[in-house]
Amino acid sequence: MKKLIMVNDQCDNCGACVRACAALHGISRLGIMEHGGRYLPIVCQQCAAAPCKEVCPVEAIEKRGEVIYLDGSKCIGCGLCALACPFGAITMEDIAHKCSLCIEREEEYACVKACSKRCLEVVDINEIIFEKRSKNLEIMGKLRGKEFKRGSLISKILIPAKIDSRL
Repeated sequence: MKKLIMVNDQCDNCGACVRACAALHGISRLGIMEHGGRYLPIVCQQCAAAPCKEVCPVEAIEKRGEVIYLDGSKCIGCGLCALACPFGAITMEDIAHKCSLCIEREEEYACVKACSKRCLEVVDINEIIFEKRSKNLEIMGKLRGKEFKRGSLISKILIPAKIDSRL
């Protein structure tokens, strides 16, 4: 599952990413907001359950591969998707607009390319989770040594889980 995320704290709200998206799509599908002295992107999180998709009465929002895609030609502009979005990432301007990770393009993402500070990146969440698991397994493996007695809390955590065959 891919997501557009902020990867560093260098954003100064220059607006290059917003302008690049607007130049490509006619209206920007992402926004930058200030919170606690930091600038953060407001962009579709490609939700697995996609509440925007669930409430759309004309099925203008659909899953295309790993991307939640909004087909503007089907949209009637009712705004239910914008109300349902927990991130406020859908904007209404006659019809709904949301990031679709430039699914229709073969090139690099316009917003990522436009960012001079290299703040934005499209990442595969599953790869990040796998990397974290690997690091944690390595650390936990180092903890397992002679200093932990059989039956201790650490040894119970580190013993491979047995899967119930009824599941």
